[in-house]
Parts: sequence; C-alpha cells; structure tokens
Amino acid sequence: MTIRRQHNLGGIFRRTALAMVLVVAATAVFVAKVVSDQAHEFQTAIEHKLVLRGSDAIALSFNTALMREWDSMHAVARSIGTASQDDINKFMDAVARTGGQVAWAGFAAPDGTIISGSNGYEVGKNVSSKRWFRDGIRVPSVDSITETATNAQTGKMEYFLNLSTPVKGANGQKIGVLVYRVRIAWVRSFLFEASKELGIDVVVQDINGDTVIDTRHESTPLPKSLTSSASLRSKSSGVFHLVDGKDGGTYAFAPDFVWNKLPNFGWRVFAVLRRDNISNDLPVLTQVTLATVAAAALCLLAVTLVFLKLLLRPVERLAEDAKSIANGNYVFPEEATSSQEAASLSSALAIIQSKLTPQRSERPPRQTPEPHS
Repeated sequence: MTIRRQHNLGGIFRRTALAMVLVVAATAVFVAKVVSDQAHEFQTAIEHKLVLRGSDAIALSFNTALMREWDSMHAVARSIGTASQDDINKFMDAVARTGGQVAWAGFAAPDGTIISGSNGYEVGKNVSSKRWFRDGIRVPSVDSITETATNAQTGKMEYFLNLSTPVKGANGQKIGVLVYRVRIAWVRSFLFEASKELGIDVVVQDINGDTVIDTRHESTPLPKSLTSSASLRSKSSGVFHLVDGKDGGTYAFAPDFVWNKLPNFGWRVFAVLRRDNISNDLPVLTQVTLATVAAAALCLLAVTLVFLKLLLRPVERLAEDAKSIANGNYVFPEEATSSQEAASLSSALAIIQSKLTPQRSERPPRQTPEPHS
C-alpha cells in the first residue's frame, strides 16, 4: 500500500541550528569584547594625552608669567645700580603698583639692611639671615621655601615666593640685593584659571613636600603610591611623566616645574586629570556599537535559521522517505524545490519508487495452507 508520510523537523536541523546559534553567539561575544577593550584602551590613551598636554600647557603658561617677573627684576636691578636714592624708591613703589603679582620689592645693602622698599615698608630692617639675601648676594635665585609675611597694604599674613638678584654698581661691584616678593595667591589664581580652562588640576609641593598650591575642589592627600612613584622620578628631566596613583585617577608628575632659564627652587608638580573633563561620548558610542553588533548577530542568526530550515528540512524528509522505501514501505515522496539538490533527490526517489512498485505487484500472492481436517 502506498502511503504519504507526515514528517516532523528532525535532528539534523536541530543540531545544525544549535551549532549556528553557538557560533553566532560566540562571534558576537568575541566582537563585543574586542570592541570594549579597544574602546577602553582608546579612552585611556585620550586621558593620558589630555593630562600630559594639559600639564605641559599649564607649565608653559606659568613659566611665561614667572619669566616676566624674573626679567622685570633684572631690568630694575640694572637700572638702580647707578640710580639715586629717590629714583630707587620710585622703582620700588612702581614695582608694587604694577599688576599685583609683586606684593613688595626691596633693595638691601651688602650688610643686609633694607635701604629701600615699596611704600617705605621694612626700610631699616636687617635681612642678612634670610635665605633670599644669602643666595641673592651671590647669584640670581628663587627661594625654595615660601615665606609667610605681613602684606604691607592689607596687614594680613600671606605666602610669598622671593626672587632675588645681585645689584651691581657702575664698576661692576656688588652693591646690594634686589628682591621681588611674589604673591603665592597670584600664582594660585593663575593656576586656577589655567586649570579651569584645560581641565587639569595641579598640586604643587615645595622642596620639603609641603603643599603650596592645590587647585582641586577637595584638597585631599595624594595617594601614597603616587608620591612613591614620583620619588623614583625625582632625578629625571623637568618634563611631565605619567605616574600611577593606583586609585583609578590619571596623573602626571614633573620633578621641576620651572624652565632651565629660572633657578631650580625645588617645586614638584602633580597634574591630575579632572573627571568632569572626560567626555562621555565614547562610552555612549561603545554602547551603540555593542548594540549594533548584537542586532547584527540576531539578524544573521535569524537569516541562517530560515536558510537552514528551507534547505535541510526537505532533504531530511527525502532521507526519511528513502529509508522507508528501503524498508519496503512505499511512500509517496513530496516534490522538493528548495534547492537543485533536493529536487534531484526527490525525482530520483520517485523513479526508484515507480520501478519497485510493478515488481511488487508481479509477485505471486502468498499461499495460505488449508487446515487439516
């Protein structure tokens, strides 16, 4: 008897579909991991460039501003070498009134007595024990330790950085020391503005490791691992280097914040990348990329499953029909048109069936023995 079999989706499609699901899923995970890692590396590289370039820009701006005062001091020193006392007094007053960077300027005799000062302040005082005087009588110098003194105009205690240089007379002999008392408040405000513009905070420490300037919103102690790493670079050049703070922050360090044109006064600087300066575009772009990869993987999987269903299911049905025919069950093979191979196989099975059917019909019927009486 010829029968038409109803076939269910078999094991070949299920196994192949499961394999494709695993392959597509593994590929999607791999691509997502690569994209995520590359995005993280790219973000880190951007942060490193930002902190290095930003810190270099701040150092350039600071040194340019400080060099103006340094050059101004030397120009005044050359001018007062042969000037009268009245002219020297005028120079000292003019320096304190210009720009506000210099709180006080003074001229000390070789014995350390102040003989002229801005607005007459500290005239007659002996400063021979001051470091700026001892260094300044020999060579141009910058005091490495900030000095606390009373502001001549406000009467309040302030921090100052002393610049000093020898003053030479007409014959080249040293006749005294000129000092510029630069406001640390001016340096701090200058660095604050630069920090705000560049998105880089700076922490300046003096030669003793005491914090002189900190532009961060919260002046918390720097990580010990950061200062330890910086100590290893204390003898390196004055350029900024990346250092690891072990706290997720991005830091750069320079053992010397001033140019070679200025005396080294031991200020070391930590540059800290402000987190609010980091763009959030990259994480968003990464999420969009990962979402696109996931969507593409799902689309690829769906197309692949549909393709497998159209290709393998007819072949699987024909394979089961061939097995049934081989077992003597004459089924009517369905015509398969999903592919050329399936159509050929379906046609071949139909021919085989047509040749086997007459042979089966020509066989004599089986004789049933009569029962004995």
